[in-house]
Amino acid sequence: MVAKTKVPAGGIENEYKRVSVCFNCGYFHDGDFRDTCENCGAEIKPDTSNNVAKLTRVLPMETAIARRRERITCDEEERLKYGYNITTHFRYASQKRESAIVQAADGTPLFKLNYGATATIWRINRGLKKNTDEGGLKLDAKTGIWGENKSQQNKGQQTKQLNDNLHAEVNLMVDDTCNILVIEPLNVDTANREAFIATLQYTLETAIQAVYKLEADELDFEKLGDGKYLLFWEAAEGGAGVLSQLLEKPDAFVKIADAALDICHFQETKDSCVQACYECLLSYRNQFDHALINRHLIKPLVDELQKSIVQPEGISRDEQYQNLLKKTDPNSQFERIVLQEIYQRGYKLPDVTQELIPEANCKPDFLYKTDSIAVFCDGSIHDSPDKRKQDKIERDNLKYNTNYHILTLRHNEDWRSKLNILTGL
Repeated sequence: MVAKTKVPAGGIENEYKRVSVCFNCGYFHDGDFRDTCENCGAEIKPDTSNNVAKLTRVLPMETAIARRRERITCDEEERLKYGYNITTHFRYASQKRESAIVQAADGTPLFKLNYGATATIWRINRGLKKNTDEGGLKLDAKTGIWGENKSQQNKGQQTKQLNDNLHAEVNLMVDDTCNILVIEPLNVDTANREAFIATLQYTLETAIQAVYKLEADELDFEKLGDGKYLLFWEAAEGGAGVLSQLLEKPDAFVKIADAALDICHFQETKDSCVQACYECLLSYRNQFDHALINRHLIKPLVDELQKSIVQPEGISRDEQYQNLLKKTDPNSQFERIVLQEIYQRGYKLPDVTQELIPEANCKPDFLYKTDSIAVFCDGSIHDSPDKRKQDKIERDNLKYNTNYHILTLRHNEDWRSKLNILTGL
């Protein structure tokens, strides 16, 4: 068990950080205290459980020293069962935030999505859950021992010295860099909100894991702002790269809804499952929410998600098409014909046009970055033998030096049928 922390040469006081956190959205602010949240604009104040929002003694968890235990008492087992009061917070990386709306077939907004690549997650340990009267942990600043070291409490001067060294309200903190997705459920019925949100978060987790073939430890989540937001992050080392796809693919939540209906026994009825069972949403990890989880509460929402579409915020599809059109090669009419065909068919539009890929020294006409597809539109200028030879060298470089799939469209061939590869994007 962890018994002490390593005390640096400059003293433990110099390691403390001042932070303020927003309990409305979960945003993290380092350094000077703030009165309002940088992310949502809400007032920074304690949450409904009286967790402090402005902390002065936050200690980044570095080197921990443990000692061996031979046995554990039933009191300690009960204490560990309830665990520590840990709050989760996040902060977007600069210029790496994307937003989208999940809309029902009738245009009703269902979810607001905010994706952050290489965002930072902080987890703050505020002490044992049972110690509601005391915030934080106790630390001997001289020895680094956690808690009150009662074995050293002697009479006289040593007692005063011990009290001076003992720091209270110390909060441990760890951080990690990962891809995150913040989901804000919209138009939620307030009558049974707590049970609805609890069921929704576990449904989304299991459905995302099923669709993208993730292990349980590759995706983690936390409820923020009393269920106003659901924070998902890729917990595996390096990230699984799935959360970005929930914004980029228009039918992403259609697939998740199909998986959710199957998981929750709505496609094949299971009579023994009343509200939820261990074959659908219940698990050892969510045992404290078992009384709230009810698969029937989220059935209407999942039905709407089956016909939903993910619409990026900030720029419409028409605007994206016009922007790409302006950036095409002015000497290539065929390139604009291809782009128009993609647009009229309703396929996903390319991410960029005419962008150089340095590792292959190649500039495809269109790039689908997240789907790793490079599109080349060969007009009549590419008919000459010299040009074909140059094209082959460039595209071989792209093939062997990157993971891009190459899609070549020639003006004098049946290039329209080749566009069917874009159907599933």
